[in-house]
Amino acid sequence: MASIRLCRSLFIAALPVALSVWAAETSEWSLAGREGQCIPLSVLTKKGPEFQDIQSPYQLVEKMRAAGHKAEIKEHKAGSRPAVEVRIPSLDLYVMFVKSSACSANEPTKK
Repeated sequence: MASIRLCRSLFIAALPVALSVWAAETSEWSLAGREGQCIPLSVLTKKGPEFQDIQSPYQLVEKMRAAGHKAEIKEHKAGSRPAVEVRIPSLDLYVMFVKSSACSANEPTKK
């Protein structure tokens, strides 16, 4: 019986990590620019090598917390372009993630 409880608690403990990995794999993210344009996540590498291969806001938060930084995350669901805000004050990093699918729908057409 104890092994069933242990398995259940391990499953529950691993659930948030599994869900964030699933979210990263099932959706693509971009950064929101100042004028509403979308910026590829690859620009995060300019802040340092630890930002390489970031695929989602949740992955960024997990990575920064694992490195000992206080990372804050806030989901904004209002409006036609839901976003996820990530703040890492110790690194002076404040970024807004948006779904890439929302970017292509809202990008102005180039003339």
